[in-house]
Amino acid sequence: MTPQTTPTPQAEPKAEAGGWVFGVTLTLLGFGFMLQSLFDTDIVVSGLVVLVVVVLVSLAGPRRGHSGRARFLPPLVLFPTLLFAFWYFITIKFGQFGLGPILFHANHGVEANGVVSEFLRTSRMPLAYMVALVVGLWLLSATDHRFRRIDRLAVLPLLVFNPFTWSVAEYVGDAEAASHKVVYSGYAEIGDLRKAGTNRPNLLILYLESSERTLMDEGAFGDVMAPLAPFAARGIELTNLHEAALTNWTLAGQVASQCGVPLMPLGLVTHNSFHFIDDAFMPGATCLADLLTRDGYQTTVMQTAPLRFAGADKFAASHGWQKPLAFSQLRADYPDGGNEWGLDDEDIFDAAFHEIERIVETGSPFALSVTNIGGHTPNGFVSRSCHGRPTVDRFDDPTLKAFRCSHELAAELLDRLEVSGHLDNTVVVIQSDHLAMRNSVYRQLKQRERRNFFVAFGPGIEPQAIDRDATMMDIYPTILELLGYAPPDGRAGIGVSLLSQNQTLIETHGLPALDKAIYGDTALRNRLWGVEAGS
Repeated sequence: MTPQTTPTPQAEPKAEAGGWVFGVTLTLLGFGFMLQSLFDTDIVVSGLVVLVVVVLVSLAGPRRGHSGRARFLPPLVLFPTLLFAFWYFITIKFGQFGLGPILFHANHGVEANGVVSEFLRTSRMPLAYMVALVVGLWLLSATDHRFRRIDRLAVLPLLVFNPFTWSVAEYVGDAEAASHKVVYSGYAEIGDLRKAGTNRPNLLILYLESSERTLMDEGAFGDVMAPLAPFAARGIELTNLHEAALTNWTLAGQVASQCGVPLMPLGLVTHNSFHFIDDAFMPGATCLADLLTRDGYQTTVMQTAPLRFAGADKFAASHGWQKPLAFSQLRADYPDGGNEWGLDDEDIFDAAFHEIERIVETGSPFALSVTNIGGHTPNGFVSRSCHGRPTVDRFDDPTLKAFRCSHELAAELLDRLEVSGHLDNTVVVIQSDHLAMRNSVYRQLKQRERRNFFVAFGPGIEPQAIDRDATMMDIYPTILELLGYAPPDGRAGIGVSLLSQNQTLIETHGLPALDKAIYGDTALRNRLWGVEAGS
C-alpha cells in the first residue's frame, strides 16, 4: 500500500493576510491624503498620522483565513465611495462642488487644445488618492470576511453622510424652496431700448481671468494689483461685487455682466431633453452686443482659448458679437509661446490693439470683449515677455507671478491705446470674470471677504467708489448707462444699474436667498432658452 503524503499547508491565509494589510494601507493612504489636500494640512504631519493609523488598524487584522476562495466582486460600499471621490475631485480642482457648472460643461464640451490632457496631468495626485481608496476597499472586501458582513449595512450611512449627497440635496432643496419666481418677477426686457443722443462712445471690456478684488490685500498678496490702481483712480470702482449662483465660471461671468442674467443650464432642475435648441444660446435674452450691433457698432470678441470651449462660440454668434478672434484665428499671427489653453496674454492684448486700430479706420464705433488666461487655476500662466521682469520675478508663488504679469500687460495695452488716442471717446471696463478657483493662494483667499473686481473709466465718468451690494448681473445695466443708454428704472435682465437709486436683488433679498431663487426659478430659465412652460 502506497503511503499517503501529508498535504502541505496552503499559503492562502498568509497571502490573504498580506492582501488585507495592503488593502488597509491603500484605503487609509487614499482617504488620509484626500482629507489632507482638502484641508491643506501639513503633508508630513498628515503622512505620519496615516502611518500610525495604518499600524494600529493592522493589529486588528483577521486571525484566520475565511473559508472558500477570495471574493473579488466589488463591495456595495464602492458606490458611495465613488460618489465621494467624484465630489472630492471637483472640489479639490475648483474649490467648490456645483451641479450647474458641471452640467453646463458636460453639455457644451471642454476640449480645446490640450486642456483636458493638461487638466489630467495636473490631477495626478488627486487621482492617485482616489484610486488608492477604491482599490484598498476592494481588497478589504476580497480578503476579510468581516468586511463583507457589514458591507450592506454600511451603504446607507455612507450615502447619507456623504458630501456628494449633501451637495445634491442642498441644491435640490434650494430649488424646491425657491420655486416662487423671485428672480423672474424682477426681469426687465430691454430689446426696444434706444440710446439717447448721437454720441456713441466706444467700449472696451477686459475680462481678467480670476483677478478678484480680494487680491488688493497687499499684506497677503503683495502688489499684484498695483498696475491697475491708476485706472481705478480715474473712474468708478465697485467695492462690494459678490459672486451669485451660476455666475462662477468664465462664460457665466460674461453672460451675467453682458446679459444681466445667470447662466442657467438646461435640464438643471428637470429631466427633460432640449435638443431642439442646440444651435441657439439663450435666445430669449437681450444682451449688450445685441444692442450695440443694432446701433452701428463693430463688435469683436477675443480670447486666448478657442471659442468652441464650453459654448463661448454659440454665445458670441447668438448675441451680437460679429467677429470672433481667438486661438484658431490668431495662432498664425502669434506662433511663439502659448500654453495648453491657447495664446499668451501679451498676444491677445497686442491683437486687441490692432483690432481697435482696424475698426477706428472704418469710422465706426467699436465694442471689444477681451478675455486673457494668465490667472487661471491651478498656478497661472506667466506670459513669455514677463520672464526676467523684476516686478514679476520677485514673487515666489507662481499664481501671484502670473497675476502680476497679466496686470502689467493689461496696463501696457491701455497705455498704448491712450498714447494712440483710441481711448479719447472710449468707456473702458476692467473686471473679473469670476472669483478665483482653487489655486496656490486659495487658502489665503478663502480666509478673507472675497469680492469680484470692477473698474470703469472714460469720458464723463467721475471718479467714485460704489460700495453697494451687487452681483455680476448688475454690471450690465451699469455699462449701458455709462454708454449713454437709459434702461427704465435702471433695470436690464435681473440686474439694476448701480448708478440708479433702485435696490439690487442682493440688496433686497441677500445673497443666500438670491442664490436659492436662481437655482429654483425655472420660469426665468424657460424664458431665456425659449422653452414653453411644462416642457
